[in-house]
Amino acid sequence: MGEKEKMNEMTILGSPFEISFRILLMLNEIGNAELDVQRICAIDFIAVYAADFNLLDENLHGYGNYRFSEYSARRDLVTLALKILVLNGTIIFLSTRNGFGYKISEAGKNVCHCLIDSYSDEYCIAIRAVLKNIDISDDRAMLKRINQHILYSLQEVNNESILF
Repeated sequence: MGEKEKMNEMTILGSPFEISFRILLMLNEIGNAELDVQRICAIDFIAVYAADFNLLDENLHGYGNYRFSEYSARRDLVTLALKILVLNGTIIFLSTRNGFGYKISEAGKNVCHCLIDSYSDEYCIAIRAVLKNIDISDDRAMLKRINQHILYSLQEVNNESILF
């Protein structure tokens, strides 16, 4: 891989562009549900690190020591990705009784049918595991679970640094 390809890959990974595809896949798997930003962030995070939440055998994004520190930055990326998706017509922005929500459009469903690769397949499997094992309507419970994992991972990192 040349330098230009490496730069493009680094720019795409961890970008609103990358997260927008995951959001489309998530909303497609969930169906007609209307999700807000916080719920989208939580579901995506749990799906990407499903093994840490005892839902799958492997994490989609590996096991880096600071993987749980990603959560705080995810909301800004998701918000930007949602704006892009609304503007290009692949998701629908809705005003709900609890604020704002998003659901996939027909155009978004068509994009999902074109996303045929192993990562997309694995992500959809992770989303189905989240839906099967976690009550996604309970934001507090999801955030509590994420925060428990964040605290546990910080304790692990601190324990490892004491050893060295």
